[in-house]
Amino acid sequence: MATAMAMRRSVTALSQSALAPSSWPGYRRIFRAVCSSAWQDGESEAAVRDIVCFGAGSLDEVGSSLDRLNLAFSPALVRRVVDSCSERSDSGRRLLRFLSWCRSKNPGGLGDREHDRVIAVLAQMGDLTAMRIAVGDGEKDGRRMTPETFTAVVEALVKAGREDEAVRLFRGLERQKLLPQQSVGAGGEGIWSSSLAMVQALCMKGYAREAQGVVWHHKSELSTEPMVSIVQRSLLHGWCIHGNAKEARRVLDDIKSSGCPLGLPSLNDFLNCVCHRNLKFNTSALVPEAMDILTEMRSCGVTPAASSFNILLSCLGRARRVKEAYRILYLMREGKEACSPDWVSYYLVVKVLFLTGRIIRGKRLIDDMLENGVPPTAKFFHGLTGILCGTEEVDHALDMLKIMKSCQLVDTHTYDLLIEKLCRNGSFEIGKELWDDATKSGIVLGCSEDLLDPLKTEVFRPVRPAESRTSENHRSLNVSFILLTFSLSILQFHFECTLNFMDTSQEQQDFGVLLKQGAEGRVFVSTFVRQKCVIKERFSKKYRHPLLDSKLTLKRLNAEARCITKARRLGVPTPVLYAVDPLPHTLTFEYVDGLCVKDILLGFGSDGINEERLNDIATQIGNAVGKLHDGGLVHGDLTTSNMMIKNNTNQLVLIDFGLSFTSAIPEDKAVDLYVLERALISMHSSCGDVMGKILSAYRKASRQWCSTTNKLAQVRQRGRKRTMIG
Repeated sequence: MATAMAMRRSVTALSQSALAPSSWPGYRRIFRAVCSSAWQDGESEAAVRDIVCFGAGSLDEVGSSLDRLNLAFSPALVRRVVDSCSERSDSGRRLLRFLSWCRSKNPGGLGDREHDRVIAVLAQMGDLTAMRIAVGDGEKDGRRMTPETFTAVVEALVKAGREDEAVRLFRGLERQKLLPQQSVGAGGEGIWSSSLAMVQALCMKGYAREAQGVVWHHKSELSTEPMVSIVQRSLLHGWCIHGNAKEARRVLDDIKSSGCPLGLPSLNDFLNCVCHRNLKFNTSALVPEAMDILTEMRSCGVTPAASSFNILLSCLGRARRVKEAYRILYLMREGKEACSPDWVSYYLVVKVLFLTGRIIRGKRLIDDMLENGVPPTAKFFHGLTGILCGTEEVDHALDMLKIMKSCQLVDTHTYDLLIEKLCRNGSFEIGKELWDDATKSGIVLGCSEDLLDPLKTEVFRPVRPAESRTSENHRSLNVSFILLTFSLSILQFHFECTLNFMDTSQEQQDFGVLLKQGAEGRVFVSTFVRQKCVIKERFSKKYRHPLLDSKLTLKRLNAEARCITKARRLGVPTPVLYAVDPLPHTLTFEYVDGLCVKDILLGFGSDGINEERLNDIATQIGNAVGKLHDGGLVHGDLTTSNMMIKNNTNQLVLIDFGLSFTSAIPEDKAVDLYVLERALISMHSSCGDVMGKILSAYRKASRQWCSTTNKLAQVRQRGRKRTMIG
C-alpha cells in the first residue's frame, strides 16, 4: 500500500513538472513505467535517456526528475546514456548535471572509464565550459584521463583558439602527476606521450611558438626516436601554418642536418608557406623561389607531385599572373617537370583565365585536358560555372554544362546554380528547359520550382543612369561638352608643341659639352651644385606625333629613374641620381671618373691579359647582375659599354638603365645574361672564357641562379626571341 502511494505521488509530481509536458517524447514511457509495479526491460534506460538527452525544463529539474524514478544507476547504464547524448550537440549541460547526480548518489560507483567518456563527449560537442568543469572534477578525484580523451580535450581547446588554456591544463596535470601514461600508439606503431600529443595539437593550428616551449621543457622525453622526427615535422607544419618562413626554414635545415627523412607533405607545407608569403609581400618572387624549393625537393630524393605545383598555381592565380601560371602548366604537360597535371592544375589555370576575360583560351585548355585523358570531376565544372555566372558570362556557363554532360557527369549543384542565375536574369524559358532536363535525368534539384514563375521571382535589372530619363535635355549638353573638350585638346596640343620647341632650343644651349649620342638620347658633361655631373637627355622623335612623343618620352624617363633607384637600393653600384626634370626630359647623374669595361677588355686584347684584374672585373659583374636579378630587375642592355670601372677604387658601376624593367621570370633574366654573353663573344673573344667566370660569380651571388641558368641553356639553343604565351 505504501509503495502504491509513493508511485502515485511520483506520477503526480512528474505530471505537474515543467519537465514532463504531454508533447515530450519520453513522457508516456516514464508515465507507463512509473505506473507499473516494476520497470520493464529497457524502460529504465529509456526513461533516463529521455530525461538527460531529450528533456525540457531547467537544469535543476534534471536531478529531481531522476530522483523520482527511484533508480539505482550502474556503470553500464551511464555509458549507454552518455553514448546517446553524443548524438546531440545541445545536451552538454544536461549531461554534466547527470554526471553530478551520479557522483552525489554514489561517489565511488562512477568509474574512471565512464567519467572519461563524459569528458570526451563534451569535447566532441564543443561545450568547453562543461568540459572544463568535468575535467576539474576529475582532478579533484585524482582521476587520470586516457590518451584518447586527453588528446580530444587539448585539440578542442586549441581549435577554439584557447591555446594558453590548453597549455595551463597540461602544466596543471603535470604538477599533479595526472598526465596520461606513455604507451604504445594505435596499432602498436610508434610511441604516444602527453607532451607529444600537446605539441601536435598546437602545431595543427599554427601555435608553433607555444609548441616549441613544450618541446624545450620536455627535451629528455622527446629526444628519442621516433619522437624526434615527429616533433620536428610537427614544428615545421606549425611554423608554416603560422606563416613564419624564416623559422620554417630553420626547422627544415635542422631536419636535413639530423638525417631525418623528409616527406612530400612536409616539403609541400614549406612550399605553401613561402608562396603565400611572396603572394602577400613580393609576387615577383613567386616563381623563382618556388622553383628553387622544387629543386631542393629533388635533391632530397622527393619527387614533386601535382599537389606541389598546384600550390604555386593557386598563388599565381590569386595574384592574376596569367602568363606564369600558363607557363607552369605548359611545362607540366610537356613532361619537363617530371610531373603530369591533374584536374586541379587545369582548374586553377582555367579559373584565372576566366577571371581575366580569356574565356576562349580557357575553353580551349579544357578541350586539351580532355584530349590528354585527364578525367575531370563534377566539382571542376561546378567551380568554373560559378565563376562564369559571377562574371555574367551565362552563355559560356551553359557550355560548361554541356561539356559536363558529355563527360557523363551529373551534379545537382550545377543545375541549381544555372537555373537560379537564368531566372534571376529573366531567361525563364532556358531555366525551364534545364529544369525539365534535370527532371528527365532523375536529378533531385535543391532549388524551388517557384523560381520558374515570373510572378514570384524578382528579376535583376541594372539601374539605368539618371541622364537616360531626361535624354533630350542632356543630349545637347553632351554635344557641347564634347566640342569643348576637343577645342581644349587642340589648344593643349599647340601649347605643348610650342613649349617643346622652346625647351629644346634652350636645352641645346645650356646642357654643356656633348659627350656621346645614341638612338634614344644624348649625354652631356656639365655641373650640378658646383659638382661635375652627367646629364642624359631623351630628345624628341620628329616622326612621332608631338603629344604621343611627349607622353612616351616622359614615361620612359620615369621608368629609367625608378629602375636605377631600385638597383641602387638593391646594393648594385650605380651612379647617384641627382635630379629628374620632366620638362626637358633629362636625368642628372653623378659623374663617374673611369673607363668602360669595353675599353679595358679591348686593351687586354692588344697589350696582354691581366688575369688578376680580369677575374676581379668578372666577379664584380656576376655579383652586380645577381643582386639585380634577385631584386626582380632586368637591365635589358647588359653590354660592356654600359659598365664602368672607377679609377680610384676599381669598383664596377652599371649605367644606362633605359631599357630596364621589372620581372621575376627566369626567361627574362636568362635573356639578359644571353645578351651579355653575345657581347663578350663578339667583342672580347681574345680574353678567354670571361662569361664562365661571370656565371661562377653569379651563382654565388644569386639565390635564384638555378632556374635562371637552366633557362639560359634553352635560350642559347633557340636565340634571344622568346616563346609568346598568353
